[in-house]
Amino acid sequence: MTEESNKQLLSKVVGTVRASASLAAQDVDFYRSLDKGVAKSLDKTSNELVGMINSTLLCIDQNSKLLEGGKEKLEDSRKDFSNLMDNLFEKSDRSLDTLKGRAPDRKTAALMYLDDAARGDMIPTKRIVKPQLRFKKPIDNTETHPFKPLLRSKPHALRPLSDSNKLIQADEDIPEHYPQPYEYEIENQEYNESILKIAEPIPSRPWDESEPVWVDNEESLKSMLHELKKCAEIAVDLEHHDYRSYYGIVCLMQISTREIDFLVDTLALRDDLMVLNEVFADPLIVKVFHGAFMDIIWLQRDLGLYVVGLFDTYHASRALGFPRHSLAYLLETFASFKTSKKYQLADWRVRPLSKAMSAYARSDTHFLLNIYDQLRNKLIVENKLAGVLAESRNVAKRSFQYSKYRPKIPDSSIYSPIDRADGWKVLMNQYNIPMGKEILVKNLYDWRDTIARRDDESSRYVMPNQLLAYLVDYTPLNPTGVISVSPTVTDHVRTNAKTLANLIVKSLQQIKDTGSDISAESTQHKDHHDLSQVLTVGQIESQVFQFHDLSKDLNDFVQGTKFSSPSSSIIFGNILHSPCGFVRYSCDSKTPVTDNQIKERKKELLEALDVVNENATTIQGENHSLGATNEFADGEKPPVENESNGEEDKEMEPEEDKNEIITLRKVKDRGKKSKRSNGLEQEEPIDYKKSKKLLETERKSKSTTKRSFDPYTASNDTENVPKPKKKRKMARGKSASFKR
Repeated sequence: MTEESNKQLLSKVVGTVRASASLAAQDVDFYRSLDKGVAKSLDKTSNELVGMINSTLLCIDQNSKLLEGGKEKLEDSRKDFSNLMDNLFEKSDRSLDTLKGRAPDRKTAALMYLDDAARGDMIPTKRIVKPQLRFKKPIDNTETHPFKPLLRSKPHALRPLSDSNKLIQADEDIPEHYPQPYEYEIENQEYNESILKIAEPIPSRPWDESEPVWVDNEESLKSMLHELKKCAEIAVDLEHHDYRSYYGIVCLMQISTREIDFLVDTLALRDDLMVLNEVFADPLIVKVFHGAFMDIIWLQRDLGLYVVGLFDTYHASRALGFPRHSLAYLLETFASFKTSKKYQLADWRVRPLSKAMSAYARSDTHFLLNIYDQLRNKLIVENKLAGVLAESRNVAKRSFQYSKYRPKIPDSSIYSPIDRADGWKVLMNQYNIPMGKEILVKNLYDWRDTIARRDDESSRYVMPNQLLAYLVDYTPLNPTGVISVSPTVTDHVRTNAKTLANLIVKSLQQIKDTGSDISAESTQHKDHHDLSQVLTVGQIESQVFQFHDLSKDLNDFVQGTKFSSPSSSIIFGNILHSPCGFVRYSCDSKTPVTDNQIKERKKELLEALDVVNENATTIQGENHSLGATNEFADGEKPPVENESNGEEDKEMEPEEDKNEIITLRKVKDRGKKSKRSNGLEQEEPIDYKKSKKLLETERKSKSTTKRSFDPYTASNDTENVPKPKKKRKMARGKSASFKR
């Protein structure tokens, strides 16, 4: 495109933007409701724009989800479409820079992706032999004593190792334990002076120009140790596995210098890596970790390593106020390297490691020293370095302790695998298990923990929480029921199905002996209702007697006998004491009504109803044949049937002869009268306008003539000219109320 065509395109785009902005400032929906033509034009324009957007989306990606018309649907898709357009503009800028031959700066450089270098490798999923079986020292999960540090020597010590091996006796809230061996050194030894100075960041070696060094024997370990002692700073990271182990095991250690990346096989060198304390405990060598909160625990628990001179980039990112604090964010921001998350949960016990897993492990430390240089400079400029070093010291002082010997009051400086003694209660609250089944939950929970310790497996591998909840809910009493309680049953549950069935039976018997309620009553809504505390024995017997009496009356009623009298009513039994069912009252006396009289009344009532129905049918038929309405003469009343004086019943009148001829009397014509639906006359309406008004008073006529001004007849005197009325100016533009 020529420069002139670019200017024309730009002017048209600017005009379109201005027109759309001015249109958005108006109340479009209001004008749409007023004029159908405007509504049709808006719909047509909207559909055209949607079509153009969809065509653009298809040009970018054929699998893109197309937009749908309608205001609400377009509003929902605005964010996704704007993100897609931003990516498109970014790619366009990069392409233009490439065509013009510009060198992209560091901020806009294309990211290097981990998958680009290690594409096609898959994570092994087959079962492998547990590496714990090949350890020289078997793993002990019994917790018969406090955790004792594995140190055999203490390099760079300010206090001797013998002081650290002394058992501290139990206190009120703290059980007996061994102290952290390097706690005093971490608090008192100073960092290297180089960490306090601003220096030019040293770039990392190109990713594709080197390969990591694999360390899995004593010879390669000594060579690596010799290289590490020459460095002023090193980057360290660990890969841990805790699914097929009770406490977990460190599977891999990554150590990077400015020149070399080492991958240390901690499974093969588990008992030989304690020599690294010559570097890890040296305060003059800065150890750069990211998120060392758990790395410090794993190092001292499995390898007997302690870190003095720690710099944690996680706390540095928090102090600098970054939006995210993950290592992936730091790699993408400061190293233009985008890693993959699919290897975070990989099984790092496999040997040999795939190329992709090796690349992922290496990427965690390869760029970390350069990131450390940049973060250190920023911290010094913002005067936040001292706070980050203090936080790093607190992380380095953390210690591992068995669950049985953890402090009663939680302490962030001490880590234990199980943070509370009653872990089954957390599970009950999570799955809403009734409190009556607490004994069953505790027994299954303890059985799972015992098996996991014995076989050095994680609790979730032996029996996941969901499977445990199924066993508590269904309570199978035989091995077949245990196996069929869930479609995914673990090997340990399948092998020990009979043991678990017996354990459930025993637990239910314990629950029964304790009198607990195992109904589906949640732990959050537990109510106690004991009827023995509400009703007495006499009240219960009275209720039973009334129930039997009521049942007898019901049977008598069904069989056609007399129903029980009101005196036997449960509700009104103490109010109605009359032995008779019905009473007829007169002015000064009352007379009981016998059952025979009630039956006679019932019979007479039924006969009277039959007569009424027959008369209604006869009159309706005659009216239909004659086409006239039967009206009663003035003063006459319609016949009233079944009148009684209230004392004695009168005999029924004889039946009306159906063949009797009825003569209609002549009706005088009194003018047109509107007939109502019930046959009654409607009175003539009164004209109140012609009637005499009694309460009206004469009103005085008031002439309310307004002053007028005639400019043609007025004189030239401007003083008498009336001034125009002041009115408020009309608001221009869009008028709408703003609501918060």
